[in-house]
Amino acid sequence: MRSLIVNPHNLNHLPSQITTITPTQPVARCLKVPYKSLDKLAIKTINNHEITIAPVLTMDRTWRRIVAENINSNDPDGIAKMLIPSRQKLLKSGVDLNLLTHHNSRRIRDLAQVTNRYKQKLQKQGYIDQDQLFWEAINYQTQAPTPAQTLLIYGYFQPQLDQVKFINLVAGEGSIWVLPTGTEEIFAKNREAIAYLESKGWQVNYQENDDNFSLGEKLQNCFLGKGELPHKVQCHIYPNLEAEIRGVLSQVKQLIIDGVSASKIVLVTQDEKTYAPLLLDIAWEYQLPLRLFYKIPLRNIRLGYWIALLIEVIENNFPFESTAKLLHHPLARYLTYKQWLEARQKRPNNLAEWEELGLNLSLLKFPQSDTLPNWVDRIKQVLKFFDIRKNSSQWSREIVAFNQLETAWLELSKLDGDRLNRQEFFQDILEIITKLKVPMQPGKGGIEVHTPLSLQGASYPHVFLIGFQEGILPAAIENDPVLDFYESRRLSQFNITLETAIDIAQRNELCFYELLRIPTKSLTFSCAEQHHKKPLLPSPYSTRLGIETTPPPLLNLASIEEARRYYLQQPYQLSNDVIVNDIIKNWQVEQRRESGESPDEYDGVIGIGVDYQNRIFSASQLTALGQCPFKWFATYLLCLKEPSEAEAEITGSLRGRLYHRCLEILLKDIKTQTDLRRLDIQDINQALSQAEAALQAEENVNFDKFIGWEARRLEGLNMLELNLQAEDFLLANAEIISRENYFDAEWYGLKVIARVDRIDRTPTGLLVLDYKTTSSSPLGIKDDSGKAKINIQMPLYQQAIAQNFNEVPEVDVKLYSLNKQRYLKAKLTEPAILEAFAEEVKQRLQQGNYPVAPDQKQQVCQYCEFDSVCRKGNRLSRKTSSK
Repeated sequence: MRSLIVNPHNLNHLPSQITTITPTQPVARCLKVPYKSLDKLAIKTINNHEITIAPVLTMDRTWRRIVAENINSNDPDGIAKMLIPSRQKLLKSGVDLNLLTHHNSRRIRDLAQVTNRYKQKLQKQGYIDQDQLFWEAINYQTQAPTPAQTLLIYGYFQPQLDQVKFINLVAGEGSIWVLPTGTEEIFAKNREAIAYLESKGWQVNYQENDDNFSLGEKLQNCFLGKGELPHKVQCHIYPNLEAEIRGVLSQVKQLIIDGVSASKIVLVTQDEKTYAPLLLDIAWEYQLPLRLFYKIPLRNIRLGYWIALLIEVIENNFPFESTAKLLHHPLARYLTYKQWLEARQKRPNNLAEWEELGLNLSLLKFPQSDTLPNWVDRIKQVLKFFDIRKNSSQWSREIVAFNQLETAWLELSKLDGDRLNRQEFFQDILEIITKLKVPMQPGKGGIEVHTPLSLQGASYPHVFLIGFQEGILPAAIENDPVLDFYESRRLSQFNITLETAIDIAQRNELCFYELLRIPTKSLTFSCAEQHHKKPLLPSPYSTRLGIETTPPPLLNLASIEEARRYYLQQPYQLSNDVIVNDIIKNWQVEQRRESGESPDEYDGVIGIGVDYQNRIFSASQLTALGQCPFKWFATYLLCLKEPSEAEAEITGSLRGRLYHRCLEILLKDIKTQTDLRRLDIQDINQALSQAEAALQAEENVNFDKFIGWEARRLEGLNMLELNLQAEDFLLANAEIISRENYFDAEWYGLKVIARVDRIDRTPTGLLVLDYKTTSSSPLGIKDDSGKAKINIQMPLYQQAIAQNFNEVPEVDVKLYSLNKQRYLKAKLTEPAILEAFAEEVKQRLQQGNYPVAPDQKQQVCQYCEFDSVCRKGNRLSRKTSSK
């Protein structure tokens, strides 16, 4: 006789000598039996007839092809993806798809047609879809019955129709199925299943209930309105998700400290996608071993990211940034530090240029087309060349993913198709790493994280249910865009039963009801008040239970990081932790830096004097010191600079150096305007080429690699030609006497050096020209209002030239714009202001006083490379206001 236990109470008397069928490993562990599932039993049944479940890639590839061949759309892949939930519903229902091909709804007809052809295509290959499993097993068991077995079926508390019929066929005499029921609406489907099984000879057994209910049974009765909320059940509310996770894991760690085994604790959440990353990060901080069974696509982990990057690199002919990421990735580690520095300087942008660095990347020269086995062999060789398997072994998730890929390559090589082009093969690989999934945190032992459904039938002493809020538990009901609830109701008229919104709501409710049975000692709910600034409400199930939210308990600090944050606020309780002392010191430095207090040694005021009399200053140095003392300090005292790296586009400073060098070469033998007029565009082009060659030799600059250099070079040639014709460039009564020369001088007690672009002799004296590639006057030092308006370059040059040419009656200095082909307007600076600035320079150097103090509008910060060092930010306004 086969029996049904419909009101499970004390299950200790269940027989252990018969084969036990459980849906998940945790349930089997709790019963202390080997894990055997109904799915495995069904697979064994179809395997006896040389049929098996199709691999993921085969199913996906077949489905996409069938949809593309039968549905006219500009986006067949998008349509195929959208139809998958509807296909799953139809196959799970076991409906005769031929009946639906004559339905009056075109959507239903198209869906039934492609699903039927998809089934037939798989069948020709000896495969079935996962959702067909039980119906196909029922067919084979009916046509060619195998001997029934005596089974104990436990944990299948919400069986679908196909599972019910399959169990009826394979369960022999003496079989027992624990299947809870009741008069409440949540048991409606179970009552239907029990009625069917009774008609097939199953006997319903009711256990006698005593008053010795477990904690879980008391909770279930409370949920059904048949009892009070038991003790040791709490619901804690937190301000946000991170606080919730920290609070829960702190309680878990306290249990571990108190001697509770990790196997006696379980974390449960309906929304693994949201909570899993946070759980993993904070558990690592708290040094709690965690096992997360939530599966994520390979594309979201290191291995999948590297493979997707490999495809991007090959398809785009090895661009610098993507290729650098590929070769520098932790799974590849192919670039040495020396090669990386050289790559940054040269910025290779194709395969040949990368190989010039001494890298052997010939294996990445993929042909345009090849056979599928050859393609698979090639990608396996690439993974072997970069030693991806060995480098993956340091992460359990990555090595699991690598092993899954090995199986996928074998499956891929068996697929239909003669030759594939490279794009088609790459598309297959991207599909593989998107479809294949691995557990987020595999391993052994530790505290497990499960969904409510995966724990049905299990029991744990301590259960923590995370995310007990509306929209998560129960989950929001989503309507299928193709086979929606309206179409489902219409199909019921043809005796085709599909799940309705009410069925889903009852299923969710029954799932929660069975979740309540799991705890034996304590159950702790938790919820957050908001997430991403969106307010959240507690689950409606909390009202059914009559449980009120309360603040979490105060617990000990759960991690070293939390302890250190605490000590920052309570330094008087400081321990002897050297690291904590350093952290507090750094924290105090940052507090002062962000406060309105005057700058200290951590903000440029080092208090170490420098003898200004032994230093020689250029106009650029003095300007930097007058614009922002810290900028001068970082550049000329600390000698900081960014790592050398090739630019994608020519920079303004390089363009200026190029035009200066070109004019120096061009004007080498030119003295007067008459000489100048003899130069033509060929002369300019030749001089520009020589300037390019000189800078390439001196600075290792490859101008041809700059984006749009050919057009920019032509633009520069035209601009230089216009300058040679401009009246201001060389006056009719002037004669060039100096080009690109240096002059030493003394300027208000400071030793200076002036690099002068050009000096012309005129009837009134000397004219000093300084070339500018900008269209306006450059920024100067700060005035009393903090604006960078005072130009010191012109008066400094004026005094330097006057000291070097004593016989000259007058020295005039002009800023000449190459862009505008004219002189730039510049306001003369009073000597008193210049002298005061020179005295300020002397004092700053003597006192070692170089605070972060840019101009009022922070214009000088625009091209400064020390922003990560000075960290100016809003704090400067506080320091300014405090003054």
